[in-house]
Amino acid sequence: KSEEGTKRESDVHVDLVPRHVAVIMDGNRRYGKAKYGSATRGHWDGSSKLVEFAKWCIAEHISVLTVYAFSSENWKRDPSEIASLMQIFTKYCDELRIEAIERNIKIMVLSTDYEKVPRHVKDGVKRMVDETQHCDGMIMNICLSYGSRNEMVGATKLVVDDVLEGKLDPKDIDEQAVGERL
Repeated sequence: KSEEGTKRESDVHVDLVPRHVAVIMDGNRRYGKAKYGSATRGHWDGSSKLVEFAKWCIAEHISVLTVYAFSSENWKRDPSEIASLMQIFTKYCDELRIEAIERNIKIMVLSTDYEKVPRHVKDGVKRMVDETQHCDGMIMNICLSYGSRNEMVGATKLVVDDVLEGKLDPKDIDEQAVGERL
């Protein structure tokens, strides 16, 4: 609610505030259909809340915000809805980049299926990430074309590669070995 994003609103003691908060941007399609009769309008509304939420996180002294914005499963949606979502990403990459620089937010983009992301979105993402790397305030991770199952498959492939290359003994495969490759 604070325009400047500097006023704490909760009464939670700063030592008890979580260091890392993750949100799943879900329900925008249902909301848009119910309110406007259009899923796309719901996606626009939901995306506009991200900057507001980031300001709130800064005010509450949250160090890391992870936003699950578009899962790898979302590629199965109607092509026109995907095109609209990619248009939204392109627009908000630029707006979010400006806000992030102003508010000292380092943006990272996490993806397990980045090949499917259209070039115009990749260009906006690259600019946003590159131009916020010097920021040392809050970190915002944006999961784009991300899926946990894809991540587990990728980690498994890395384990197999390391075993085949002799860098990892199969007897040493444990939770830590897999975790280091996630």
